[in-house]
Amino acid sequence: MDDAASEELTEALAHALGTLQDGLTGSFLKSVGSGRSDPGDPAGAWQIIDCQLTGRVPHPLKQADRHSALWRDLTHALNRQGELRGGILLDDGLALFVPGGSERPARLIVLRDSTLFDAAGEVTGGLTLYPSEQRLLKQLVCGFNLAAAATLDGVSHETKRSQFKSLARKLGGGSQAEIAGRALSRVFLEIASFSGTGVSQDDYFDDLLREFAPGARTLRLRSRAGRSHRFVEIGPIGGRPVVMLHPMVLPDFRNGDLGALDTLALRLIVPLRHGAMSQETVALGVSAHLDHACEGIDLARRHFCGEQADIMACISGTAYGLEYARRHPDRVASLAFVGATVKPTTSRTTAGRLRSGLFTLSMNQWHVYSRLMDFYVRRIRRPETLKQLLLSVYRPNLADVAIIGAEYGAPFGGERLRKFFTSSVQSIKHDFYHQALPDWSGFPAPGCRTIFLHGAQDFIHSATDVRALAQSLGGVPVVTLPNAGQLLYHAHFEAVIGLYRGFLEHRLE
Repeated sequence: MDDAASEELTEALAHALGTLQDGLTGSFLKSVGSGRSDPGDPAGAWQIIDCQLTGRVPHPLKQADRHSALWRDLTHALNRQGELRGGILLDDGLALFVPGGSERPARLIVLRDSTLFDAAGEVTGGLTLYPSEQRLLKQLVCGFNLAAAATLDGVSHETKRSQFKSLARKLGGGSQAEIAGRALSRVFLEIASFSGTGVSQDDYFDDLLREFAPGARTLRLRSRAGRSHRFVEIGPIGGRPVVMLHPMVLPDFRNGDLGALDTLALRLIVPLRHGAMSQETVALGVSAHLDHACEGIDLARRHFCGEQADIMACISGTAYGLEYARRHPDRVASLAFVGATVKPTTSRTTAGRLRSGLFTLSMNQWHVYSRLMDFYVRRIRRPETLKQLLLSVYRPNLADVAIIGAEYGAPFGGERLRKFFTSSVQSIKHDFYHQALPDWSGFPAPGCRTIFLHGAQDFIHSATDVRALAQSLGGVPVVTLPNAGQLLYHAHFEAVIGLYRGFLEHRLE
């Protein structure tokens, strides 16, 4: 796409968005994020496809999009067109390209011809656009200038100029960008009008990941019930998709971790549980929280993995992996437990008493327990206060203490942990509850390959207890990491992910 055409498209988009009523521009952008279609039209007047660009060629992020008939049509159309420009011309529509940024991936907004031409009809006041004018309008919206449009259609430049003059007279625009913008503004206004209801957007996780894990990608999906779910994604787009169920706070994904995922061709999709990395204040009960978590796992499975998902449940993610497998055993290809929560150790040490008290309260006095957790959160807003609390919990284990020390070293000095903890309290409450009362009933499901990857020095959920549980479940394999405790990241991430890849390839049984 030449610079002039690119500038024209940018001007067209700016013109279109600038015509929306106050508040509707943001509503439109949120609707793009949710990937919604026109609820009044089952076939969908528009569709959103999240993409990643490689050499100016878009590649869909979602597994379902990658294998859809629509994507095959887009691929054929792009090959016929020759280059992406500002969009892709389809036989019965077009795909408008919206560049990505720090807060969202690149996107293709697929519009049917009827959507664009109906919107143009609103602008013309009922004047009919001839087929040649409709064709030119689509080309202008997709970033073609008149010369490129003439070449594509095998007609003279003068023919396109004549069509443009007629189109400009009907749409009331002067420049090519203005004409495209006037039509698009009506389309965007229509989309925005359908996005005023539903779950409010919580963008805080975007901010946190941009600050502390810039190599991660974020996205949102909406369930069939209309609930919004947030996802974090790391690893190569073409890698094998794995649904990773996060511990209490998301691990610190560093450049070396991303490199390991690239080498092993693994793509981790992490559904965030309600209240994790969030400024959402609405609390859910235990059952509702489990429902939300399982719905998020299933969205990840359906959009990225297909009929069945490989699931890696990390530490407190154990409970949610178990619950999902109980509810949908036919949708789980494999389930790996990394640092499984089995039988929490309590003692009369400071750390033991703290865990024992929290576990007991969570099981018997949820209201008091919830208030206590809120109390702790108010007091750990200073990094050093949180550090002392964590050291008191993990002090018996030198491996975990070393990881806490690394968290408080360069480059974040404890800020990552502090912000992740304080923004995840509504999720952490439930994680503690499920650690206190892990439910292994009805597991493993027939046909579901399973493995335990566990720190040999984990003193909270000991490797001895894990082996005993694995034996009671029919001899599930257990692989221990000799120098690791419960916190299986930082120095242990590459080792864990390497073992996990071996499990997926049937090299660990």
